[in-house]
Amino acid sequence: MRKYLIALLALGMALTPLSAQVNKKKAIDLEEEFFQLPDSVTNEYLDNTPLPKKARINDYWIVGVHGGVSLQYGSFNPPRQVSFFPNLPVYGVSITRYATMMNTFPNLGMEVGFQHNYEGYRFKEYEVEGDTYRQEIDGAHEAYMEVPEVFLLTHGHIDMGQYVKMIIKAGMYGGYRMNITRYRDSSYPGTLDPEYVNAFRDTDNRWTYGVQGGLGLGLMLDPIEIHLGVQVKWGWSSFYQPNAYSPYYYRYAYPLDGAVTLGVYYQLTKRRGHTRSALRRLARDYMAEERENKDQ
Repeated sequence: MRKYLIALLALGMALTPLSAQVNKKKAIDLEEEFFQLPDSVTNEYLDNTPLPKKARINDYWIVGVHGGVSLQYGSFNPPRQVSFFPNLPVYGVSITRYATMMNTFPNLGMEVGFQHNYEGYRFKEYEVEGDTYRQEIDGAHEAYMEVPEVFLLTHGHIDMGQYVKMIIKAGMYGGYRMNITRYRDSSYPGTLDPEYVNAFRDTDNRWTYGVQGGLGLGLMLDPIEIHLGVQVKWGWSSFYQPNAYSPYYYRYAYPLDGAVTLGVYYQLTKRRGHTRSALRRLARDYMAEERENKDQ
């Protein structure tokens, strides 16, 4: 009988550590699978709780200025021999609000601003059967107008790492043609009426509007951003009233311009995530609200 008791006791002692190991493993699995706050949550606990370093892009604001050079062209009917020619300075200011569409796509924004720009045209020389020609309007071979504009653009961005992003813009603009300067090449016969060298005619349109878009690259050195961009504008308001210069067929002249700009912007709010102190403050506020709800 004593032998059976000794054997049973030995078997129990051998199984006890194995049972403890199984229970311990179960406890570890539960701790890994579930996160539980301690019974008493204190500010010290929140201050010492590790937070993840990876954070998504916030919806944020930037404001800044830009400057550059404008390139005038033009779209004419009947077709004319035109060429790009530069005018400067182009400068402006804008504010952009980045947003997250449907709480999923954090790559969109809306940009609104003001810009000092130019519109105009230049006719180039061309040859026909050995003879050189250059077309004109109102006796002028080229003209440019100073135009203050306002614009509203959808602003998309694709971040390529921590410091560089690609920028895509598209939207509308509107402005007013403040003044005009006309020029005539003296090597061609004909005259330019001195009264209208720097004056608009009754048939000229002063208001301008159309669509605007562009591409660019942004360098993000938080809280400063530097944007290099190219913009293209297609005007929907003819330089002069359509058909004003012909009673026989439809004539018009629309702006088609480009610009190269460099801008410096300041982030009014943080671009990535909350600060650690802000997250802890949110946690404290949440726990305080929970305590109040329990007390009630």
